[in-house]
Amino acid sequence: MDDALVAALRTDGRMSVADLAKRVGASRSAVSARLEQLKADGSLNVVAAVHPEFLGLTAYAHLAIRTSGRSQATTDAIAALPAAAFVSAVSGDHQTVAELRLPDSPELYRTVADIRGLPEVEQVNTLVYVDVVKGLFMPGRPLPPWLRLDDRDLAIMLRLQADGRESYARIAEHVGLSPSATRTRVRFLVEHDVIRIAPVLSRARPDAGLVCGIGLNVRGAGDSVTAALAAREDTEFLARTIGRFDVVATIAAQSARALDRALEEISGRPDVVTAETWVHLRIAKERYEWPLPTAEELARR
Repeated sequence: MDDALVAALRTDGRMSVADLAKRVGASRSAVSARLEQLKADGSLNVVAAVHPEFLGLTAYAHLAIRTSGRSQATTDAIAALPAAAFVSAVSGDHQTVAELRLPDSPELYRTVADIRGLPEVEQVNTLVYVDVVKGLFMPGRPLPPWLRLDDRDLAIMLRLQADGRESYARIAEHVGLSPSATRTRVRFLVEHDVIRIAPVLSRARPDAGLVCGIGLNVRGAGDSVTAALAAREDTEFLARTIGRFDVVATIAAQSARALDRALEEISGRPDVVTAETWVHLRIAKERYEWPLPTAEELARR
């Protein structure tokens, strides 16, 4: 049931319990109880992620950090940075990888410089994102230029960042709208990609499986490679980059054998020149909630 629930929630994070029950072939009471149990033990949370453009984040980078000696202190120090969206201890030539999100390139450079200055850091290898081709919370299009939001929209987004399935009635109580007006605003925010509501699975759960990063050098523009990777169900994340790799991706598998098979399929493509992989050993940070701008800040844009 769990896999079916997650798959359904990925299509609509606010799908009703009745519709979820139809999707997974179980009773409403069973689905409701299972969702509550998964939320209570931290295995599954449904949250809203806000469009990076709305947050003023335009500079993205993937960092691979090589350290001397123990790496945990370095990993944890990077995880403490506000700009770090994802930080993990990994196997391979580097000991830590991180994804940074910042307002512009100068701030990105300063943050990378700060990481280079950490005591045990020997080298930081940086990939700058050209675009994100696939990502659970990454938008597929820019925000409409005519978009205007007010304090109540911001209040709704704040509630949904904490709980993407909070009832319309409860949200309405906090934002001073009727449940029907709240529903209309939430649908507007989702339909225009201001927010994406989706399930987040705990990497610490017993059945979490393996997560692997892969960096590719490709022939030419690599459009066929990115299209093929984006179409794979086991691809969690995919970006085109500038740096030592042309493409970087995250692949998930339930077993080492399944992961080996997936990596062989990807690296064996004729349009892939080289492939480098790393396995995520301890995910120190996976962040989806970011501070929202105020209505006054939005008005000045």
